[in-house]
Amino acid sequence: MSDKKYSKRQLTNNQGNNRPLLTVRTVLLISFLFVSTVAADTTMLYLKDGGTLEGELLNPSEISRKTYQIKTAEGLEITLDAKLIERVQNRERPAIIEYNTTAPLTENTIENHLYWTKWCNERQLPDQAKLHWQLILELDSDHADARRALGYERTRDGWISLQSKREDRGFVQYRGRWRTVYEIEVETMLETQKNAETEWRKTILNLCRRLPNVQAEAELLSIQDPAAYIPLRDALLIALREGNPLVRKVLLRTLARLPNVRAVQYVAGWSIRADEPFDDIRQMCVDELLRLSRENHEIRQMMMDTYRSSLRAKVEPVIPLVAKVLGDIEGYEAIPELIDALVITRVQTIQEQPQPYSMGPGGTTLGQGSRTIRNQIQIPQQAVLNTLVKLTGLNYLFDQSRWQEEYRKSQRSPAVNLRRI
Repeated sequence: MSDKKYSKRQLTNNQGNNRPLLTVRTVLLISFLFVSTVAADTTMLYLKDGGTLEGELLNPSEISRKTYQIKTAEGLEITLDAKLIERVQNRERPAIIEYNTTAPLTENTIENHLYWTKWCNERQLPDQAKLHWQLILELDSDHADARRALGYERTRDGWISLQSKREDRGFVQYRGRWRTVYEIEVETMLETQKNAETEWRKTILNLCRRLPNVQAEAELLSIQDPAAYIPLRDALLIALREGNPLVRKVLLRTLARLPNVRAVQYVAGWSIRADEPFDDIRQMCVDELLRLSRENHEIRQMMMDTYRSSLRAKVEPVIPLVAKVLGDIEGYEAIPELIDALVITRVQTIQEQPQPYSMGPGGTTLGQGSRTIRNQIQIPQQAVLNTLVKLTGLNYLFDQSRWQEEYRKSQRSPAVNLRRI
């Protein structure tokens, strides 16, 4: 690209020479660009504290003005509260004024357009520079610099735009980036879900505040959108922190009825939640899920999966709660996990204090330093035994080996069945 400088006189059209004049298309393009640059005028914000901020106003169409979003010449985007602004002044950038008064008069030559591409790039006018690259291609379709500046790549078959190349590979330009259709679909789906969750969160919290209003309760129980799961769950945790049992009951019933696997599992988990202070709320969770399982057998399977996983985790405060529920719902499927949780092993750590000295036949000796002693202790789970007895009609106390042996027999021979008839 030539760095030769031209005066405005040299760049204006000369009727006496034979160089090509601006075409109608060129005039229209430059006229269109002149109109479009109005939106890129700078806005000067005068702050109440005496400061100023200049840049492009990104939210010019905001009706009820609450903020000013400004993009500075350096590309930094800043948002200011409208209350901080004393006055606003819109003005054209000097470079745009000079361009709009000079560029339309330019002689239509490659050399002139190369000058303007450099001039525009130096003054951060990328759209105007792009126009002149396009005008160069109208004069020379094989101009290498113009092709590259406009995103073309030379191949054996000629010039191909990077856009066409990416599109041939299945990419689509989306929000300023090249993405696959699958990525766009996933992003759109997640965005839609996030927006739905935001709206549900507002609605649910508002209805919770209205409880025990009958209409509010009915509206909550009628929710069937799976996207409401996370807002319902979050509202439930808020009700737990605030110690509001009434709200928790309504929200748990709503979650249980939601056509969402995670919601059902969450209610099942709440039925054995150790920090739920009310037994009747835990029991309500079980009753509600059992009632719904009569219509949908998959719900019972989801309940059992939750309870069996909890037993395998061997969290001591939870084990008695799980055992009781399994006894109430005749959870024969969980017998292996119940046997395994019949006695749990914990490591007890004891820090033995040092002795300063000791007396012996050989006289006084200095004591040893402190040491850590780790003992394994066996903790029998009475609630688990009660459930095993209830389900099988047998009682081998806390003899896990005997329970396991009988269970293996029941699996090998139909005549031996741990299920009580």
